[in-house]
Amino acid sequence: METAIWRRSYISLISSECPVDNWRGKSVQRKQAESKSQIKLHTQSAPFGLCPKGLMLTQAPSSVVRSRNSRDHTMNSGGSCLSASTVAIPAINDSSAAMSACSTISAQPASSMDTQMHSPKKQERVNKRVIWGIEVAEELHWKGWELGKETTRSLVLKNRSLKLQKMKYRPPKTKFFFTVIPQPIFLSPGITLTLPIVFRPLEAKEYMDQLWFEKAEGMFCVGLRATLPCHRLICRPPSLQLPMCAVGDMTEASFCLDNVGDLPTFFTWEFSSPFQMLPAMGLLEPGQASQIKVTFQPLTAVIYEVQATCWYGAGSRQRSSIQLQAVAKCAQLLVSIKHKCPEDQDAEGFQKLLYFGSVAVGCTSERQIRLHNPSAVNAPFRIEISPDELAEDQAFSCPMAHGIVLPGENKCVSVFFHPKTLDTRTVDYCSIMPSGCASRTLLKVVGFCRGPAVSLQHYCVNFSWVNLGERSEQPLWIENQSDCTAHFQFAIDCLESVFSIRPAFGTLVGKARMTLHCAFQPTHPIICFRRVACLIHHQDPLFLDLMGTCHSDSTKPAILKPQHLTWYRTHLARGLTLYPPDILDAMLKEKKLAQDQNGALMIPIQDLEDMPAPQYPYIPPMTEFFFDGTSDMTIFPPPVSIEPVEVDFGACPGPEAPNPIPLCLMNHTKGKIMVVWTRKSDCPFWVTPESCDVPPLKSMAMRLHFQPPHPNCLYAVELEAFAIYKVCARNEREECGVSARSLSVWVGWQGVTEGGFRLHPLCARLSLGWTVAPMGLSPPKLLAQ
Repeated sequence: METAIWRRSYISLISSECPVDNWRGKSVQRKQAESKSQIKLHTQSAPFGLCPKGLMLTQAPSSVVRSRNSRDHTMNSGGSCLSASTVAIPAINDSSAAMSACSTISAQPASSMDTQMHSPKKQERVNKRVIWGIEVAEELHWKGWELGKETTRSLVLKNRSLKLQKMKYRPPKTKFFFTVIPQPIFLSPGITLTLPIVFRPLEAKEYMDQLWFEKAEGMFCVGLRATLPCHRLICRPPSLQLPMCAVGDMTEASFCLDNVGDLPTFFTWEFSSPFQMLPAMGLLEPGQASQIKVTFQPLTAVIYEVQATCWYGAGSRQRSSIQLQAVAKCAQLLVSIKHKCPEDQDAEGFQKLLYFGSVAVGCTSERQIRLHNPSAVNAPFRIEISPDELAEDQAFSCPMAHGIVLPGENKCVSVFFHPKTLDTRTVDYCSIMPSGCASRTLLKVVGFCRGPAVSLQHYCVNFSWVNLGERSEQPLWIENQSDCTAHFQFAIDCLESVFSIRPAFGTLVGKARMTLHCAFQPTHPIICFRRVACLIHHQDPLFLDLMGTCHSDSTKPAILKPQHLTWYRTHLARGLTLYPPDILDAMLKEKKLAQDQNGALMIPIQDLEDMPAPQYPYIPPMTEFFFDGTSDMTIFPPPVSIEPVEVDFGACPGPEAPNPIPLCLMNHTKGKIMVVWTRKSDCPFWVTPESCDVPPLKSMAMRLHFQPPHPNCLYAVELEAFAIYKVCARNEREECGVSARSLSVWVGWQGVTEGGFRLHPLCARLSLGWTVAPMGLSPPKLLAQ
């Protein structure tokens, strides 16, 4: 008989207040009027048949407080396992046949002879319910059990009502679940009763049973279930509503995927667009949960309701699903101009215009546009300006290339205008494109670029005449009438020229003025004229005419005046500058030349077929600067030229001076000229011969010398020479046979020829000279520039 397997239990009396009548297979429990006796219940069980049928199960108040979702066992202060079961079971004692039982029974820890209780390492939280005032678990679940071993779980009943509860229960039907012999149960208000339920499996399969309770109000049951280790994933919650989203935007939400099974489980998600699940696959250990992020990025404005499936288990044949719901709407953006100007256009139905006005080159102007989102969803947007151009070539820019405007809110976006081309009107288009199906807004942006407005007090400085060895100085101011910064530099080597300008370069802030000091210190008694270019960043160059005459005790050339320069330029346009003054005087006497109303020479009108005499044309500053006669292309043919115009001595190892470099000076005029080179005593470069006469249409060989005073240094200078017709080099004008009118001819020629003697025109414009680079071990030191 299987019932013979019941273990024996022994009951120890711990109170003598309950007398016991004679023992004849059943015990008589006497009522106690004044006090309650306690009986300790040992788990060494006796056959349940020893218990009389009339024995009742009651419960006294316990000093241990238990929560509603507590574990199966509660530890008392002594650390032993405390059970609140009120089971009174008779025990056999060798010394006495008497027995007494009271309503309060305490369970003590089992001894080494007791039956071992198996339970999972991680106890599950029990879902409880209250039925007719009785709080009881919905189900007892056994997991992690082994074949042939008994596992005990406790069923806790608690009286949640305010009256005494009376009930009975039926044992489980199957032989795999069993408990104590059913007895009537009486529970006072707030009292807890614990019933031990034992599970003993014999086969590796799932077991299910029920434990039924009967009250006066009706019957209820508690499920008993024992399962094998399995894969099981559940989604919490089973459905997910994502936030409303704009077309082209993205929203996200998350839910929990729990592994409520007993095995590590690998999972993969199956979903449809426009939803995405992250992570799309993974591994969950038993009891582990993972937050799954769901992203929603719709392409059309509709209501979405789809089901995402999680496949898991052996061969991914098990599944768990979650319902995904989301709504997509079209966003809308309204574009307006903030702080409108009169030139702006912001009317509805017309193209919007954002006008920046006039902005200084190198400066940046900022205007703002306002984006308003009247819709109920976020409004993502993109802004594009000239997408086909490189960023460094764009005059307009918008740092906020993309962004989001919240529902019902405004966002201000800055548009910048930073022009780089002078005197130009720049027009571009800015596209504001909302995401999705909303139409884009095209904004026209217009701006004008202005540069610095640098001017000189005078464009001609006349030093008149100076004795040899003396120095003359005159002030000249330079002014920037614009509000943008200007950088200037005069294309002259002040160390090696008879003329000097201090400072030769500098910076002018907006609306500023600076005083320049122009000096003249000649080295030979000769007429000197030089046209110096003033290079200005972001502006056409300016030209300053410097003129002066040097007298010595023996040589006193005619004094050069500004009117002579005006006549010279007129003669240059009429092709008369290549003739020496004596020839022009003879032609004037022979009536082959005439004079105009300004006193300049001209060919008689009858010979020109009634055409007006040519005048000096307007030459753009940049054209005059680059085509000044030192390159292959010129505006007027140069009277004198020199080759080469650029000389580089390279590395000079020393200590000997490098070999001189030959130069060729050519006279393109029809008269003999005298050439004089300017040389300072401390200059490491010089030309020999220092002065010479060159016949008409002939050339003269010269040599350029270099003697570096110090090793391991860089040297760069610009050499200067002046030329004059030989016939005009005498002291008295009458001997030259040149009248006041014809004096302007050779004076003008003097002014032109100086440009042909700049040896490094390109470097002269940029670094004021040409470079000689000796090489050495120590770092180079700039001595002359």
